[in-house]
Amino acid sequence: MIQVENIIKRILSIKLFLASFLLTVLSFNFLDISIFKATRSMSSLIFSFFKDFIDPLSDIIDPFNIAVCCLIILILILNIKNSLKEPKKLKILSQKTGYKYEIILESLNYYIEMMKHIIISIICAGIVCHILKYVLGVSRPKYFFLEGYQRLDYFNIEHKVNSLPSGHTQAAFTIAILFLIYVNKYTFYVLTLASLMAISRIFMSMHFPSDLILGAYIGVFIPTLIFKIYFFEKIRSFNKDNIFTFSSLFKLIYLKRLV
Repeated sequence: MIQVENIIKRILSIKLFLASFLLTVLSFNFLDISIFKATRSMSSLIFSFFKDFIDPLSDIIDPFNIAVCCLIILILILNIKNSLKEPKKLKILSQKTGYKYEIILESLNYYIEMMKHIIISIICAGIVCHILKYVLGVSRPKYFFLEGYQRLDYFNIEHKVNSLPSGHTQAAFTIAILFLIYVNKYTFYVLTLASLMAISRIFMSMHFPSDLILGAYIGVFIPTLIFKIYFFEKIRSFNKDNIFTFSSLFKLIYLKRLV
């Protein structure tokens, strides 16, 4: 948990907030248009990489899909936990999994908290992101350049002017930080993938760089804040040596169908 605590401190720090805010403002006013135009002259191979490989990942690693999957898993876990009240079923599950009752119960409670955190984070981060989109009303690049939309049009719900912050970037970094909080591995690869998914939005003519900066900040800030306030102490209270793996959880879910 020490590394997770360090992540929390950095993400919730005033320094990161100020850096994200200043970079967003700086990019919006001085860099967005020039950077976007510069990408137009890049190799077609780069465009193909983002269009054909990276961008489709946004549909696969979609926060709505993940939230639905987590909700289903949560319901199944609660069903298993309820069945543990029956001594006969408890004995069968314990024998088939090789885990004692205490370990099964603690693991289920751990995964219940995890699923709740993931679901709440995805919902809250998405809501914050879309509220800001509506309030700021920043036009998307292709509509700004091709259809002459104003750069700013406050309090506008039209899709063409809800560029800032980037929802895809927010979603990518929300999933990334949730993964790092609970798995705490592959940090470089996870953040690289999230960054590539964000950058792809520029090449798809849907966002400016400032959209990505603010989207990424919201994506990591909201789940971390929720974790710090509501879940940190609960998660820390579990004995990690008594928590079985995610694969064992799915095995338990499968075995529950047989008893």
